[in-house]
Amino acid sequence: MKTIKKVKIIVALTLLLQTTSCLNLNELNVSPNSPVDVSSNYILTYVLTSTAKTYKSLGDHKTGVAGAMQYNQMGTNDGMPEVNQYLWTNASWSGYYNLLRNVKIINEKSITEKNKFFEAISLTLRAFLYGTITDLFGDVPYSESLKASEGTYFVKYDDQKDIYKGVLADLKNAETILGDPGISNYKISAGADVMYGGDPAKWRKFVNSLRLRYSMRLINKKADMTALGVDLVTEFNSAATMAFASNSDNAVVNYIGTTGDNSAKGGLLNTSNPEYQTKPCKTMVDKLKSYNDPRLHRWAIPVQTKWDFNAATSTDVTVKNWFGETFSVKIMPTTNTSLDTSFYVGLPANIALFDAQVYNKGAGPAFPQPERSPYISYLHSRFRANSETYIKMDLMMYSEVEFLLAEAAQRGGFSVSDPETHYKSGITASLNRWGITDGSNGFSFAAYYLNPKVSYSGASNKLERIMDQKWISLFLNVESWFDYRRTGYPALVTGPVTQYGAAIPLRFMYPVPSQDPKYLVNYDAAVAKLEVTGFVPTGQSKDHNYSRMWLLQGTGKPY
Repeated sequence: MKTIKKVKIIVALTLLLQTTSCLNLNELNVSPNSPVDVSSNYILTYVLTSTAKTYKSLGDHKTGVAGAMQYNQMGTNDGMPEVNQYLWTNASWSGYYNLLRNVKIINEKSITEKNKFFEAISLTLRAFLYGTITDLFGDVPYSESLKASEGTYFVKYDDQKDIYKGVLADLKNAETILGDPGISNYKISAGADVMYGGDPAKWRKFVNSLRLRYSMRLINKKADMTALGVDLVTEFNSAATMAFASNSDNAVVNYIGTTGDNSAKGGLLNTSNPEYQTKPCKTMVDKLKSYNDPRLHRWAIPVQTKWDFNAATSTDVTVKNWFGETFSVKIMPTTNTSLDTSFYVGLPANIALFDAQVYNKGAGPAFPQPERSPYISYLHSRFRANSETYIKMDLMMYSEVEFLLAEAAQRGGFSVSDPETHYKSGITASLNRWGITDGSNGFSFAAYYLNPKVSYSGASNKLERIMDQKWISLFLNVESWFDYRRTGYPALVTGPVTQYGAAIPLRFMYPVPSQDPKYLVNYDAAVAKLEVTGFVPTGQSKDHNYSRMWLLQGTGKPY
């Protein structure tokens, strides 16, 4: 038996040597499990999902932006300093540049493989990501970024105006490619394109909608952009006729809800305890109540204990919201006129932790956990789900386009006209996005619009009226902060515990810089171009949340 085994081994080795002598030994070092050349379809899926998640996280319900725009407050538990006090720490941009490296791969492959559709998508995503980075920080690495392989390690921070010029150029080039009838000859995997299923017409509408966004973003810097050869009015007018036309065009990515990575932030796959400490802000709640706006019922639930001046005894009742959902509420008698007796009660903006924990409690019974106050509304349970019909990662919505068109028409000088029609379409689009249609559940848009606080024609300040409804439509989206910075609307009033005074932050601070002098020279040059406001404490760096980037300098906005 041993002899037979030896013969078999010798034969096997001989055959192996004969076989390998005919092969290129370098090929044996290529692992099939670590491919060097990855299809752009796979990269696109990663880039789209990660971009959507990163962008959504900027304005989500636990963020400082959501607190600053008074959609939510925390303050009954942890997380208060960032959300309620605007104590924003240095941000990170590594995730954005990681995504841009992948976009660069798609772009380079699209050229070598002569796939114009992938080229247009890569230009769109490049514009979206660079646009977002400069929106947040100001001057950032742009023209020299992503060139480490070429030996460029200490990159300059480009002037913000040059970055915006590049963003608009990329979008215009993408529009030219997608507008060519021959674009249908270029294919991408429908499954890889988790946003539009490989539909070039949808991508073209997204591109033009972004052109509207950035043309209006820069409107206060119109003269500066003209000097760079960028005509914002022409850009806007060119894009207006080919932008989003319905909610079916929305640039959104859905949560799947099976793992933490593909689930919403508030779901139990991403947090060990349900997030009851995040409360709807009184500013938003009171606004929606005054409008009799059913979106309130999509975003918040009634208090568990409601104060009542007319009640004689404590009574348990069942109440229904606009959509027929039922909730148990305890009615409690009170004579304390300082208490909010509504079914929906928001937490005031920027109040101290102790005050937040007892807000609207009066002489009512204590409760075991600070975040479980029955006297303040909770966010709707959909914000504590891993995935849900109305909770999506939205990059841009049709309602935003209509409000941009309304603003352009109201300002004048653009090809678009009839601001009221676009204003009404913006409101309707937002309502529809949240499943609220005219005639459903007793909702009448005509009756809603008759409210003098909603109607466009009766507004003394029509731009403010447009931005007010746009702010509502952008619930938990960072775009409302960008709009506020350039217009000053909505006219939000801060509370008593803001970190640097009665004002909302203007930018994200740069990532903590490397102390290498070769890096610091570029960082210092960018910081030197920032403009401090009266809310930046004396002696602190210009790299501050309350410093003005170029986009805001000389505009007098938002304060």
